[in-house]
Amino acid sequence: MSVLVTERRDAVLVVTLNRPERLNALDRELLTALDELCAAVSGDPHVRALVVSGAGDRAFCAGADVNELDGITPADALALMRHGQRILDRLAGLDQPVVAAVNGVALGGGCELAMACDLRLAAPDARFAQPEITLANVPGWGGTQRLPRLVGAGRAAEMILTGRPVDAPTALAWGLVNRVVDGGRLLEEAITFAGELAGHSPTATAGAKHAMATGLRHGPEAGLFAEAEAVAACCATAEQQAAVRAFLDRHRASRSDHR
Repeated sequence: MSVLVTERRDAVLVVTLNRPERLNALDRELLTALDELCAAVSGDPHVRALVVSGAGDRAFCAGADVNELDGITPADALALMRHGQRILDRLAGLDQPVVAAVNGVALGGGCELAMACDLRLAAPDARFAQPEITLANVPGWGGTQRLPRLVGAGRAAEMILTGRPVDAPTALAWGLVNRVVDGGRLLEEAITFAGELAGHSPTATAGAKHAMATGLRHGPEAGLFAEAEAVAACCATAEQQAAVRAFLDRHRASRSDHR
């Protein structure tokens, strides 16, 4: 049985974490499968957006598989954390937009996986937490960095230093999720949303993602330069040129109608 299942829905690739018996926990095999998936879709013109979800109705992802942390040495822990960070950074860095459909719990590494996606839709019973502190540990796959950027330093500190979960309405109010969707419609809603994103120019989407990421990582000056470069790249595409001409044609037609 594959630990990662994929299904094409037109230009959207639906990716399902498939370890329901372990609440889709991220072990080394599943991390490797995610890494290979990112390598496969990077630059694939037929995949214009992705949806990431979890098998079953209990969990999006329960985080790192704790079985693999039992007795781990500091050196091995450092290597595993850096490995997971690289994979989630690779997911976040895809040119295509990535939508998380959070069905059930997103704990620890599962919350970090959801945050590595560009947008998050959640079922009403979804819960998000960074509970590592309750295991005498610290989030290690980007939680200390992505969570403050999404919800602010104070709320991130509350989640990380208490380990307490937040429910879907709270996550929505805090900006951790973009929408709360009825659980029975969650996956289809996420696919529809991803399909809408897939309809935009790939050059523009990739440029927007890169500019935002550059600004967050290197500061506003670098982000503004990346933004300007993205606009220049878009202006070289036939899509942008056709869109501008179509806009101007509509504007001229509208002015003629009102004469």
